[in-house]
Amino acid sequence: MIRVRCPGCGSHLNAKKKLAGQTRKCPKCGSPVTIPDVQPDERKPATKPAARPAVRSTAEPTVIVYANPAETNLTAKPRLDRLVRTNRYLICDKTMVVAMWRNDGRGWMVRGAGGFMSARRNSENLMPEGFFVLVELDMAETDEGIRLAAINSYQLSSRFAMTKLDKGDDDIVQAVTEPGCLNREQKFAVRQALQDQFMREVWRGSDEVVDYLSNFDFRSHTSRKSETQ
Repeated sequence: MIRVRCPGCGSHLNAKKKLAGQTRKCPKCGSPVTIPDVQPDERKPATKPAARPAVRSTAEPTVIVYANPAETNLTAKPRLDRLVRTNRYLICDKTMVVAMWRNDGRGWMVRGAGGFMSARRNSENLMPEGFFVLVELDMAETDEGIRLAAINSYQLSSRFAMTKLDKGDDDIVQAVTEPGCLNREQKFAVRQALQDQFMREVWRGSDEVVDYLSNFDFRSHTSRKSETQ
């Protein structure tokens, strides 16, 4: 496989060697991606580099998304290294939203008897076990303002996922096990959260998002139809 990066959105993709020298569309943003030729020295066995001390990166992560191999012959694996600061996040149990996050300095907010409250100050409300899905509200800046571009979901570990909410904003990504899938009740809960948090034009303009939340038989980790066909 040839490793290539989209010049448009920065997604890292893998292309088959037989596609070297060709141009394909990025599965995320549609930008043309030229696949470089395989150089002679790339065919030689790679030498193992000397081990270096691990250094924690402070750079913004590159979010890698699913590709549609049937259309692009490019493949990519989804990854969530940390919360994207311009996005919003929800956590659902089987029927409702139990936690939410946005980049306003308050950290994770967890549902309590009187509404949502700080997870750090109310750790007793963090359930140690259960079925939980992390929902990413992918926000995009447009000429008309902030708009909801897509909804992505990640399955969380059934044990101790929620207890990470009082540790730090990004600790929850350590509990992600695989791409998630929203059921009927969860989609209804997410739609209600959108109505409560955003003005109608922020999310109603996205046909894919509306279709995803309205079609309870449409089971996918994302509302982006280009990644689920």
